[in-house]
Amino acid sequence: MAYMVNYSVDLETIPDQARQEIRRTMQQISEAVTTVPAASPFWSSMKESLLQIDVEGWRVVYRIDVARQQIAVIELHQLRK
Repeated sequence: MAYMVNYSVDLETIPDQARQEIRRTMQQISEAVTTVPAASPFWSSMKESLLQIDVEGWRVVYRIDVARQQIAVIELHQLRK
């Protein structure tokens, strides 16, 4: 079961193509983390970690909450060209 993705940012303020790609990317990440074994050291490093990914000219900052099985998108910034 994929992790739920929660957005603490307003995606409606960004262009439609970028918004759709961000949603698609975060959904792919939520599905991928379910394949990591529970005993993996990955999970202990995720307890306090912020992650980021650049999508369509936007930097998406997120956190993985293992206990709640959710990914929280907490920041979204347009990258300078």
